[in-house]
Amino acid sequence: MKRGLSFLGPGVLLGAVALSGAASAQRAQGAVKPVAEVLFRQGRDLFKEGKYPEACDKFEESQRIEPKPGTLLNLAVCHEKVGKLATAWAELSSVEEVARREGRKDREGFARAQREALEKRLARLEVRMAAPPASLRLTLDGEPLNGAALNAPFPIDPGQHRVAAAAPGKRAWSTDVEVPPERATIVVTVPALEDAPPAALGPAGAPPGALAPRAAGPAPAPKPPAGSAGTVLMATGFSVGAVGLVVGAVAGALTLSKSGALAEACPDDRCPPSRRGELSTANTLANVSNAGFAVLAVGAGVGVAGLLMLPPRGPTAGSRAALTPVLGPGGIGLQTTF
Repeated sequence: MKRGLSFLGPGVLLGAVALSGAASAQRAQGAVKPVAEVLFRQGRDLFKEGKYPEACDKFEESQRIEPKPGTLLNLAVCHEKVGKLATAWAELSSVEEVARREGRKDREGFARAQREALEKRLARLEVRMAAPPASLRLTLDGEPLNGAALNAPFPIDPGQHRVAAAAPGKRAWSTDVEVPPERATIVVTVPALEDAPPAALGPAGAPPGALAPRAAGPAPAPKPPAGSAGTVLMATGFSVGAVGLVVGAVAGALTLSKSGALAEACPDDRCPPSRRGELSTANTLANVSNAGFAVLAVGAGVGVAGLLMLPPRGPTAGSRAALTPVLGPGGIGLQTTF
């Protein structure tokens, strides 16, 4: 016989998950209950010994792990002992409210009597501001302070406190105030907030949070002035060409001198052994002369190329100057033509 498959409906499944979660929570709560109880008893023993700050720490941790009106009541009494009257007053108010809901008349009456006795000793802080701007943000010791607290005294623990105010487009403002340990009313007047400088509004008056322009990178290396490459080429080419010209001309002149003397002694290039050294020298000078004039040609070409790269200027901007090497009876030089 085949057995049919049974399926749990979604409602049953969710119910099972909820029960499982509740059971896990109960197990977790059951695991920390002994810790809360031990902390409570340690706090009570420390309180009896007059070690109030240590006792308050134990009560506070016990209340955090497992909140109970009885623990909160002991914590309030402990805070009163260490001078935190405003904190104790608020805790007694909470105990009174819970006891009223639970019908604990004895605890409600005790908490009320303690709270009313504390009210006569409380220090209060009043924050005043004549014309609060829109979106005003008030803080007390860095914690948000509801705008409804303006112009209304509220209990505060003694010691130093900081009141701060801020609003969009305004300069932030703050002040420190010292609250005495017993009954007093401290008044803090927040002045009209000044407008924030334009720089605080972002680039070009944009609202805070706007993206600033991308920071400029390092300045690019300065470009060489126009014509500098041409100037270098021109000077180098003409200098090399001038050297080639000198070498070619001198070697050529010596070759001609040697050739004239050998022409008679060596007919048909047939020289006696005694004159063969002179012939070899003449041939070497001829080769040097040819090489010098070859260097002249290359240098002149490079120089002309550099000259063509120079930018036009002066009254003859439409034409370019040209330097031409000149060899004449008066010596060797460069001639400028336009």
